[in-house]
Amino acid sequence: MSRTKTSAPTTRGRRVPKNWKPVGTRAIVASALIALVLVTDVLETVADVSGAAALDAVLLWVNAGALVVAAVAFIMWLWRARANAELLVGPHGQRLTREWVIGAWICPVVNLWFPYRVVVDVWRASAPDRGNIRDGLVVWWWMTFLVSWLFTRYITLAGIVDAGPLVVSCALDVASGVFALLVVRRISDWQALARG
Repeated sequence: MSRTKTSAPTTRGRRVPKNWKPVGTRAIVASALIALVLVTDVLETVADVSGAAALDAVLLWVNAGALVVAAVAFIMWLWRARANAELLVGPHGQRLTREWVIGAWICPVVNLWFPYRVVVDVWRASAPDRGNIRDGLVVWWWMTFLVSWLFTRYITLAGIVDAGPLVVSCALDVASGVFALLVVRRISDWQALARG
């Protein structure tokens, strides 16, 4: 029996690196869960502002659970996207090691900018025209995420329950979530184009 050497699979005439894995499914799952967080956040805010305490309590728990699951799905997507980005530009094209995809979110103090660095490096590596890439969308996502997180912590710790700050907090959450959805979509589309 003769053995034939098999080559890496190709798509549209290009060689796909051995460890390349599409991010499409992970992107869809992460995006659906982020959207669920946004919907439950809006519903919970409406219930809170309108004084529906029982519904607000239920939606608060649903939103918290959805947020945890969405965060895990986002990190799983980012892990795979980061691995693919390394295949596109090499390990030196990323400022942080792959372990920071997880550690950046949980390590105090550096979690204020390391997640941004991980995502922006993946963004730049995945872009089809790396020479002319603009980071504006990633910057908007990270800024709205940080402001939303800090503002929500502030009103929670201060015990503020007025409708105005609650609506502002929800609006910041929604803006951050929409930007996150756009970032996931753009990186995933770019990586799909890069390999076929």
